[in-house]
Amino acid sequence: MKVGHDFCVIVLDTEGHHTYRPVHVDEVVGQLGSAVVTVHGKRYALSSTSRLNDICVTGVCNGQPYTAQIERGTPRNPLALVVQHDGTRIETMVVSKRMGELHAVMPFKPPADMSKYVLSPMPGLLVDVAVQAGQKVQAGERVAVIEAMKMENVLFAAADGVVSKVLAARGDSLAVDQPIVEFA
Repeated sequence: MKVGHDFCVIVLDTEGHHTYRPVHVDEVVGQLGSAVVTVHGKRYALSSTSRLNDICVTGVCNGQPYTAQIERGTPRNPLALVVQHDGTRIETMVVSKRMGELHAVMPFKPPADMSKYVLSPMPGLLVDVAVQAGQKVQAGERVAVIEAMKMENVLFAAADGVVSKVLAARGDSLAVDQPIVEFA
C-alpha cells in the first residue's frame, strides 16, 4: 500500500448497499511498518511487524495492542479482504479514490440463488446419480457420486425436497459449481 495517498475502503454488503469510506495514509518517517491512517477526520497511529500476506495480523493502534484475521479473496470477489476483529467480520476492498468513485456507480448484480441445486464441489467425473426427476428426497440422502483424484466423493441432499430435473448424466466431466440436480 502506498503511503501519503488517498484511498477508498469499500465495505461490501451482500444486498449491494456498500459503504464507501475515504482513507488517507501517511508513513511515519524512520519507522518501518508504521503509518498514520486518517478516517473521517480521526487519526489512527498503526504499527505492525506483520506482513500483508499473513493471516493473523498483530500490532499496536493508538498505543493499544490489536490482533485481526485477514483472508484474501472470496468466491464472489477475488479482490476482497475479509477482516475479523473483536467479533466483527467485514468483507472489504481497498482501492484508489477514483476506483471507489467508479465502483459506487456500478449496478449491483445479486448472486444467483443456487440453493435449489446440488453443485459439483470440484472438477471430476460423475460416476453415479442416485436420484431421478419426481423423486422425493430427504436431507442427508445420497444424490450423486463424483470421482476426483482417484477418490469417490458422495454428495448428499442438504434439505428435504422433490427432484425437479437431473442436469448431468453418469460419465459426464463436471466443472466446479456445475449443477447436477435441481430441486423443485
